[in-house]
Amino acid sequence: MRNRKLMKQVLAASMTAAIALTTLVACAPPSTESAGTSAEESAGGSAGDGAAASTGESSKTEKVLRFATLTEPTSLDPQLGSGKWITTVTGAIFEGLVRRYNGEILPGMAESWEISDDNLTYTFHLRDASWNDGVPITAQDFIDSWDLLIQRATPMAQFTDYFTVDGKANATALDDKTLEVTLNYPVPFMMDVFAMSATTVVRTDKYAEGGDAYYQSVPEAMNGPFLLTEWRPNDVMVLEPNPDYWDAGKVNFSRVEIYTVKDDTTQVNMYENGEIDILTVPETMYADFEDKGIMYYEDGSNFYIQFTTDGQTDETAKYLANRDFIEAVSACIDREDFVNSVYGGAYQPTTEFVPTSATGYKGGKKADANVTIDSPFTIKADLTKAQEKLDSALETLGATVDAMPSFTLVVSDAAVRQTAAQYIQDVCSQIGIKIEIDTIPSATFWSTLREGYRYDFALAGTGPDVDDASTFLKIFDGEGLYADTFMRWHSDEYAEILADSWVAADETQRTEDLVAMEEYLLSDGPIIPLYFTRAAWLMADGFTNINRNMTGADLDYVFGDKTP
Repeated sequence: MRNRKLMKQVLAASMTAAIALTTLVACAPPSTESAGTSAEESAGGSAGDGAAASTGESSKTEKVLRFATLTEPTSLDPQLGSGKWITTVTGAIFEGLVRRYNGEILPGMAESWEISDDNLTYTFHLRDASWNDGVPITAQDFIDSWDLLIQRATPMAQFTDYFTVDGKANATALDDKTLEVTLNYPVPFMMDVFAMSATTVVRTDKYAEGGDAYYQSVPEAMNGPFLLTEWRPNDVMVLEPNPDYWDAGKVNFSRVEIYTVKDDTTQVNMYENGEIDILTVPETMYADFEDKGIMYYEDGSNFYIQFTTDGQTDETAKYLANRDFIEAVSACIDREDFVNSVYGGAYQPTTEFVPTSATGYKGGKKADANVTIDSPFTIKADLTKAQEKLDSALETLGATVDAMPSFTLVVSDAAVRQTAAQYIQDVCSQIGIKIEIDTIPSATFWSTLREGYRYDFALAGTGPDVDDASTFLKIFDGEGLYADTFMRWHSDEYAEILADSWVAADETQRTEDLVAMEEYLLSDGPIIPLYFTRAAWLMADGFTNINRNMTGADLDYVFGDKTP
């Protein structure tokens, strides 16, 4: 009998990377009055008006980094989310115990630490550091921050479950500069958790005064390598070095300008005109840049169709609860053709959920562990199978294809998501499954679904919070978090397997648990996998030490540099 007490301690949903993959906010391009713009610099074309760097003689001496995002954070609350573009900012203006940079865990507010032999007790020794308003940072501040996170019960609160007891952080301030944290069970990637947005130190007094609104403008208190000095919504965010940062000598950029430009073609033009220094290559344009220095990096993400247990209506919910109906939908989709026609072949079609790059399998990556996943889905479309599955579902439900209701497919207003939705709509119509595309603006996509919006299917994606397979599998456990909130799905059996994986006696047993969880999701869970992603980017000459990451801040520039 599996340990149900441990089951309740195991984490649940991490939605934030899903948000990063599926939400493209509709924002206006930067205005011609954006900070640091000169007429001469922006004369290369109207596509990038207002996005040039510093003006006049200062541009000859300053080291300025400029890039654009398709969306900007709606909040800079590190406890609220870890979406890729959120942490691109919050990772620069806030700092926790440690910092992840270029794949390594580096000291942050903690200058050193020890881990007990049983891997349950972590003792951190804090440096003398303060917020930019002069208030010292103490060990108790971290405990107060974590207690606030637990109390708020945001999706990011899942990362405190490792050391939460009776609704409080199981941590002690031995003195102002010594922090002791005791885990509920060994966690092999715990230092990565301490490097996350979720566990950074926050100003609980400021949050008590202003609530969520405190993080919806320039925060009054920051402690990272940079300070956010200007934020014009849907236009530009400007960061400048924090002179009080403990390692300020490693900060080389005199200014970082982040522009909100919702159209990816406009971003391409801006990069080619020299108006921004970094370009995240649009997923449909990888082939166009093969001879222009394109660089690929592992982002470890997956993309899938998720469906709900309550459906848009009680009638559609009956179909969504029938596995034959779900497999009928899946069998209509030719994943190779889908990836080629929608994304120009940029991604890897799949019938699995956990990417092959994920670690935790016999101590290494899934791709190297020789594990086999039994999936009920197929890469190629099979309309004969799709029709058989649909007929079986209709017979079970006592229905006919003519009486079958229409189903909604929720998608953001990003053009590529619309194209993907239309593809699925078309192929399902071949066997009589009618799908209506329900578009929600990107800016409110996830907040709308979080509030209980009823739908049948939605295009979604998940990226890793930590470099371990559990970051994908744990999101389907836990009441009130991702799977429960967005799909209204929970399984005690699944939760028991997940609990077992945390206390597995050895790597082989944990690998078996990871495989069992994935196979359970594929055969009984609320997902239809589609593809694994990879990401690509371009960087102007002269920039160094800028990293693209699979976990943490997608674009990490805090210790980057620029040669003259």
